Amino acid sequence: RSSNTVTNTKPSGKREARLLSEPQGEEAKPDRKVIGQLFKTYWLIEYEDQLFIMDQHAAHEKVNYEKLMKSFREKKIYSQGVEPPYVVTLSMAEAKVLEETKDIFQELGFTIEAFGGNEFCIRQVPANLYGLKEKELFMELLDSLTADGVKKDPEMITDKIASMACKMSAKGNQRMSLPEVRNLLDLLMECENPYTCPHGRPTMIKMSKYEIEKKFKRII
Repeated sequence: RSSNTVTNTKPSGKREARLLSEPQGEEAKPDRKVIGQLFKTYWLIEYEDQLFIMDQHAAHEKVNYEKLMKSFREKKIYSQGVEPPYVVTLSMAEAKVLEETKDIFQELGFTIEAFGGNEFCIRQVPANLYGLKEKELFMELLDSLTADGVKKDPEMITDKIASMACKMSAKGNQRMSLPEVRNLLDLLMECENPYTCPHGRPTMIKMSKYEIEKKFKRII
């Protein structure tokens, strides 16, 4: 058949079922094929009769978010010492909020000590946040709690921390190797909902072979 022959073929029921299949699960792993990168941000992935386009930042956000929230929910929290310790100067309102929520901060892996006046010393941070500009993250969290009013709700606090930890994710235009992307894709497919990042954006979009062939008018 000539490559430009137009046929009036429509997908059979069996093919339609394949088009609806998703690249999740261990059994799907061997059939997921990373083709390459687009615009230094998106990755093209072939799976069965579908083309997936993955946003590396949104995907990494989702993986980090679920990993952190799982650790916090299961109380698998580990502290990492910082050397030298961070010294922060707080306003009276911030110091009051910290005093009222210090037990929760401690449960999350922070070790914070009074350092005289309105200064406090952060000696340990949650290990999951180590290397993420922990001082800035701590201040953002505290400022958010101060603005929202103190709510002794660990879920609310851990949700804020997990959202901020998305800053550790690979950005657009950031170089990633093929093995790193394959590993990211594997981790993403293990998430409860791998198709949406914590902010509600899609981690990937897809187009079926049938849709592509229709655009090239190989199929009517």
